[in-house]
Amino acid sequence: MQKQIEDFLQSNHILTLATSSDNFPYVATCFYVFDKEAIALIFASDKDTCHMRQALANPHVAVAIYLCTDKVGLIRGVQCKGRVLEATKSQKIIYYKAFPIAKAMHPSIWAIELDWVKMTDNRLGFGKKLTWIR
Repeated sequence: MQKQIEDFLQSNHILTLATSSDNFPYVATCFYVFDKEAIALIFASDKDTCHMRQALANPHVAVAIYLCTDKVGLIRGVQCKGRVLEATKSQKIIYYKAFPIAKAMHPSIWAIELDWVKMTDNRLGFGKKLTWIR
């Protein structure tokens, strides 16, 4: 994975998760931590939420992470595709290290194993795209 993509995923912590099941799309916003070793996004969510019911029925999801700016030259963000899996023990440790307060809520921890990432970084030139495929 290109360093620019890794750095962007590590420096941000909010993702928009898009799920779909039975031709019904849904989106949710979640805090995340990037697992560099597994190339995965780790997040917490209850199994009974709409997005997790859909992800459990259809684990193929899409993700968007982006900076909020009105300056075209500073636009940066990623679009990702991957699969939702139950987080491993080490991924749970990574998540709780980043968000220790979450441990008191006893959430279910999940990982989105990334298969494809496309980054737009206008600081590298207008419309500059970097693509990574597992």
